[in-house]
Amino acid sequence: MTTAPPLHRTPLRVPRDLGTVLGTDTRTPGGTDAEWSRITGELTRRGFGLGLGALSLTGLLAACGGSRPEETTQTAGIDFAYNGYSARIPADPKRVVVLDPRTGVEFAVMAGYPLIGGYRIEGRNHLSDHLPADFKVLEGHVRAPNAEAILAQRPDLLVVGSDWWKFYQDNKMLTEHIAPVLVVAGGFSPDWRRFTGEQLTLLGRADAATRVLADYDARLASARAEVGPLLAGRKVLIGGADETQFWVQTRSFYVAVARELGMEVMFHDPDRDPAKNMNEFYSPERIDVFAPADLIICKDPDAPATRAETWKRLPAVRAGRVAALNYDTTAGLALTARALLDELVSAAKLLG
Repeated sequence: MTTAPPLHRTPLRVPRDLGTVLGTDTRTPGGTDAEWSRITGELTRRGFGLGLGALSLTGLLAACGGSRPEETTQTAGIDFAYNGYSARIPADPKRVVVLDPRTGVEFAVMAGYPLIGGYRIEGRNHLSDHLPADFKVLEGHVRAPNAEAILAQRPDLLVVGSDWWKFYQDNKMLTEHIAPVLVVAGGFSPDWRRFTGEQLTLLGRADAATRVLADYDARLASARAEVGPLLAGRKVLIGGADETQFWVQTRSFYVAVARELGMEVMFHDPDRDPAKNMNEFYSPERIDVFAPADLIICKDPDAPATRAETWKRLPAVRAGRVAALNYDTTAGLALTARALLDELVSAAKLLG
């Protein structure tokens, strides 16, 4: 079985939840159909085996020995309808499998679902600490889920971010015949608060929404007190570098949390057309526009593009005020927003 590179190696090349995150309209707020085509095209070019683990109904039944998974004994259900997706969801699921390691895991944890297995980001991050000790990492990969491995868990609910679900449907990789599927919106959207609260509330978990948002707000208050004076009157650039160019975020989950902390984010565009990519791209010859930044938070600050003399001459770079942007906290809901605050506080202290 082909194994895809770790998710954290390809931050701009994986499906994202943007604001459907991120209807039958599958376009995500903050993203575009063109962007989706670029993402899936990149996955195809990198040989991630889009057909690997593809599930037809016939294949599903064969994997189960000719029968569907056991019917759950519980009868209570919730008619969940949100952002163009609807399904009958168990009100109190007992065996939950998470198919994507970011939005899927995060939402399932916030909802208090009993997680038995699924896919996760390699290594440790703010979400892995919430997984139970007996969480089973399934054979396959989020980009190529394994039918038999999922079915063997006898799940009564699958949880997945909306962009990953679209990816599976477009590539005929999964169907809803395994178990009910909860498709979660949120991801990169600056409206992560709304996505957190509305979806949990629709599932009868308003108390959980109140709790996680209150925890975020408490940390936000202490973070503002801690670094507010350092940020006053200073400009922050949030972006990244790759092989040949630089990019800046203009409207995203990350930018929204940074602004709540009190950062004056350069290139912030709250009115940006949702049909456009959330990033703006710059060649090394054009990054003189980064010069006003007092602090740069950069994904892959050692990427080949940063060898350019134009990068090295930037005041923030010369002063050593470049913080690494952590891929694991570039998209998410309330739990990730809380973790991101800690990282932004550390970055802000470079201004001291």
